[in-house]
Amino acid sequence: MALDQAYFDSIHIDVVKRKYYNVNKVEAVLTDIRRQALALQAENEELRRKLEEKSDPSAELTDAIYSAQSVYRSIVERANQRAEAILEQAEQQRLAILDENQRQRDQAVQAVEQCMQRLRDQQQESLTMINAVWQDFLCGLYPEDGPALDKPKGPAEAAISDIPADLDEKVGAIARELLSMEE
Repeated sequence: MALDQAYFDSIHIDVVKRKYYNVNKVEAVLTDIRRQALALQAENEELRRKLEEKSDPSAELTDAIYSAQSVYRSIVERANQRAEAILEQAEQQRLAILDENQRQRDQAVQAVEQCMQRLRDQQQESLTMINAVWQDFLCGLYPEDGPALDKPKGPAEAAISDIPADLDEKVGAIARELLSMEE
């Protein structure tokens, strides 16, 4: 039962109709009124305290702002740490890639140099072989003893005698040109 006007009106009417008071009933009603009044007073004080807390929103807002700032700083700090870690890892990967590229470049240069050296060696061997073949050919054209005048000339011997005199110079020029192409 709540302490309101209807409650008090019902007490007054009940008492007025009888024209006498029952002490136990009156005592019970008064005890009930005291109990409810104390409960209402405690509730009223609690509501006043909450109202005072609510009426000062700056303190609550200040606490909320400090809390938000703390969370913000924590998030930013973690993000910065993560970003630094990512950047460091990326830099390490970049350096590793650069090292690998340099290593591959060095290997490619070395392989090309080896290939060029083999080609030079093969070219030199080829020139040496061609020179030897030409020398053999030329030596076969001019016998060391000279042409025999008393022997009859056959068609092959007649062709040898038709060799121009500057053949040695021409062959030497060809050999020099082949050697210059090597370099």
